[in-house]
Amino acid sequence: MTESVRAVRASVQIGSLTVDGFMLPDGSYRMSQTQVAETIDEPPVYALRFCDPMALKLC
Repeated sequence: MTESVRAVRASVQIGSLTVDGFMLPDGSYRMSQTQVAETIDEPPVYALRFCDPMALKLC
């Protein structure tokens, strides 16, 4: 059986702001689209639209 490698929840300090994200096994950090939207006080739908290729075609 293959052992899976998982990310763990972690808080990261960015300047004076502390954000919640995920630390990967290689030490890098990632955030979900929802976490990014919450960090900048925007509804999560904006992050989803930003990454939608169809939304870009309408611009």
